[in-house]
Amino acid sequence: MTMPICEICGMEAIKVTECSQCESKFCDECGDLKRNLCYDCVGWEDEADNESDDDVDDWNDGWDSSEPN
Repeated sequence: MTMPICEICGMEAIKVTECSQCESKFCDECGDLKRNLCYDCVGWEDEADNESDDDVDDWNDGWDSSEPN
């Protein structure tokens, strides 16, 4: 019998969990078991929490639309 493979680190694992976001199978070390998220999706979720519309507004403030292309 072959052991399951973690799709994040590529190592054999005794048990893998399926990510609730991307459905990747990850081992205990490559994700958050309580939230059923692999570390790739945990990172995306954390980035989304840190982003705000103010960042976009700040970027737009520096843009002068009257400049020629």
